[in-house]
Order: sequence, then C-alpha cells, then structure tokens
Amino acid sequence: MFNFDGVAALLTTLLTLAPLEAAPAAQRDIAGAIRAEVAALGLKKATIAVSVRETDSGTPVLSYHGGEPMVPASNMKLLTTGAALVTLTPQFAFRTKLLRDGDRLIVVGDGDPALGDPELLAQSSFIDSSGTAHTGMTIEHLLQAWVDAVRATGIKSVREIVVDDRIFAREGPHPLWPKDQLDEEYCSPPCGVNFHGNALHIMAAPQPGNAPRVTSISPAAPWVKVINKATSRTGKNDRNSMWVSRDATSGDLTIYGNVKAPTAAPIAVALSDPALFLAQSLASRLTTAGVQVATARTASASDPAPRGNPVGPAIQTPLSLVVTRCNVESQNLYAESLLKRLAAQRTGSQGSWPSGAASVSAVLAQRIGALSSGFEVSDGSGLSRANRVTADGLTAWLVGLANDSSVGDTFVESLAVAGKSGTVRKRMKDIDPSRATVQCKTGYIDKVSCLSGFVTARDGTRYAFSVLANNLSERDSVAKAKKLQDRVAKILADALAARPQPALGG
Repeated sequence: MFNFDGVAALLTTLLTLAPLEAAPAAQRDIAGAIRAEVAALGLKKATIAVSVRETDSGTPVLSYHGGEPMVPASNMKLLTTGAALVTLTPQFAFRTKLLRDGDRLIVVGDGDPALGDPELLAQSSFIDSSGTAHTGMTIEHLLQAWVDAVRATGIKSVREIVVDDRIFAREGPHPLWPKDQLDEEYCSPPCGVNFHGNALHIMAAPQPGNAPRVTSISPAAPWVKVINKATSRTGKNDRNSMWVSRDATSGDLTIYGNVKAPTAAPIAVALSDPALFLAQSLASRLTTAGVQVATARTASASDPAPRGNPVGPAIQTPLSLVVTRCNVESQNLYAESLLKRLAAQRTGSQGSWPSGAASVSAVLAQRIGALSSGFEVSDGSGLSRANRVTADGLTAWLVGLANDSSVGDTFVESLAVAGKSGTVRKRMKDIDPSRATVQCKTGYIDKVSCLSGFVTARDGTRYAFSVLANNLSERDSVAKAKKLQDRVAKILADALAARPQPALGG
C-alpha cells in the first residue's frame, strides 16, 4: 500500500535540511537579520533555537539550532490544542448532564474545564424563573439553575447525589509538577468533572487588632474548615500579603499573611476533589431549597454506567471556546483537560496522563513524521519540565495545522494577538496591525521563555515562527529572550510589508 504519511514526512525532513544558501535573497535577508539579533543578545549560558517557515509551502527560511530538543513551557499548549482539534474536530462540544434515576441524581461529566468558570460565567446571559433576562452569571446562578430543575421534577428527597467523573482517571496533580506550587490555581489537576476552575476564591478585609474577616468564599462551602492565621496590620510599611494553603488530606484551608486593605481580587486555592465538592455544593443548596439529600459522593469503580431521565438541559461548551481560552489566557486546566479528553476519544477508555501523552505523540508522528522524533510529551500545559520540542518541529506542526482546511481557521484564531489580547496584549506594539498580524503563544517557567506562532500579511501570506530560549540563568536573560522573540516577529512583519505589491488592474 502506498504510504502518503511516510512520503509527507520525508518531504518535510528534506525541506528542513535544505541549505540556506539555496534560498531566495529575501529569505537570506530574514535569516541574516534574525541571526544578528541572536548574536546581539550577549547570553553565554542560554540555549536559543529559532525556526521560520513560509506557511503556504512549508519551505524553511531559517533553522538556528532548530533540531535541538528544548523545554517549551506553555508552548506545549500549541501541541495539545492542535491535537484536540484534529482528534475531536472543531464541531465537538463538551456535555455535562444531570440525570434523575428514581430517588438518585447523577451528574455525568465530560471533562469540561469550563464548567462553572467564573470568568466565562461573568460574560454569560440567562433568564430567571420569572422570565427576567440577566447578563453576568455567578456560580450561585449556575447551581440554582440545577436546583430549580430538580425541584421541577417534583422530587422531595434524594437518596444520593452521585457525580460521575470516570471519563478521566483520578490521578491528582501530575507527578512532575512543582511540589511547592500544588495549592496554586494554575496547578489544579484536571478531573472528569471540573468545577469553578477547580479552585475556591476567597476575599477578606482587615479587622485591626484581630485576624482579618473573610468576606466571601466562592462557591460558598460552609462544610469546609477555615483556619485563620493571618493578621490585619495597617501600618505604613504593611502590605497585603494574604495567601491560602489547603491540607491535602482533610481539605482544610489555612489563611496566612497580612490583610492591610480589603482584597481587590479573590485569592484562589486549588480544590483537592472538585467532583466531590460539586456533589456537596449541589446537596447543600438542594437542602436549603427544601429537598432533603441523604448522601453526596463521587462514582465508584463498581457503579453501573449512568442512566436516568435528563433534568434540565445539558451544559455544553464548544471545543473552539475551550481551545481559545487555553491559548489566549494560557489556562493550564484547559490544556490538561484537553489532553485527557482527546485520549479518552482515541482510546475509548479513561483519559490519563500516560494515554494523553501517547495520544498527542501519535498525532505528532502522523502530522510531522520524522520531525516528531525530538519531541517528548509529559503533560498538556507545559508545567512539567520533562516536555521537549524542537523549533523546526513546532513550525512544521504550525504550518500543517494552518493549512488543514478542517481545523486551520479555528486553530489560528485561537491564538493571542500581539498588542491586543491575552499574554501578548502589551507586546510588539511597534508592529503596524494594518500591515501584519502576529498570532502567537507565549511560554514561561523558571529559566525558560518561548514564543511561537504566525505573522500574517493582509493578503494572507504568512510565516510560522518559533523562538525557544532555555537555561536563562544570567541577569535580565528572560527580558532579553522576550526582546529577541519580539524582534523576530518584527523582522517577519517588515519582510511581509516590504514585498512588491501587485499592480492594480485598470
């Protein structure tokens, strides 16, 4: 049988290895300018890799250490979101269902990272039971909608609420994530039922002479024990330094630091078991509404497949929204949920870290062939330092996705726009947006800074680029790496703008 994938991989490899001297003058000018920028960095200990390709043809313009395996940080999300689009298709939507089976209520999860996301809820609209339209939901509105739907069935008491999160394996945090950061919201592990970003949000105000007053916990959780060891000093040299830790076993919260003024933004702490927390939240609110609940739990391995009649509509989140929030705002929970969900789709079994890594690796091999040999997939977000990519492989991946008619537009539009949105809203302001648009993904962990994406002219002509910097241990090295990334984008934008324009017809 003729192997098209093998031929495609061979052609990609040959293009990557094509000698730079054979390139047109414009390509040599771009390559020379970028090499000069790298040389001007003055970083002796850092490892820098840069790759640039023409998107229409896939032709390499520059490969500077392009085959060197590098830690990608959040550039890993480019692989995860692309593989999710390829595997699940852009038409996919996550669906979370509430079922009634006699005197039981069952929440059936689909791994949706957006369920109860407070930022998305704030942008939503809804109509209450009286028919009044509202803009801006809270997590309490979402829970109340479920309570109202349950009450509408006429049920007076519930034997048990079961949250079925078994679409994902229950693995907790990734074993290679930083152990001292697991309480942070960005380290919340993905679950088969995610809820409220898998974090509690806490706000407080000072009470001079006493511990600060906790003004709100969202979602409200009266069963959670809060130990307040913070202070309320309001002197000239005092500052707001409140932080919260969670006991991994009991789930108890302890508040530390100082509260000088009312907190302007919530302090987040990761939930240890979001699925169980949702079960407890729903039980608490049903009880308040007059529906008695005997037990709230998560599904066990021996539970049968969920069945019952739908209660209210399923909560659906389009994949395109999840991919965009993942890439624009660099949401780790979204990336890890995509990793496990695409694995569940490919394998027909529970999504897990190993099956997610294997699934992304399989898609990489299928799409970029031999260039995937320098890649190692550890997680979906880039928090793990065991991930490896190459700059040449990344640009080949980007070109392949952009040129794929089924996923290309969705993928490219999911990226942050320089000078406008996401993690690059304040960067590359010197690029005229009327002449070229930079759509890209940042990446940062300790001693690592990366930027990869596209520079596109108004006529649609486009370059794919990747600038990866590792071992940034010298003074100001991260800032210098970011400057290099921005300069590469500017060089490509200027090259596109300088191209001869076709004459207008008479």
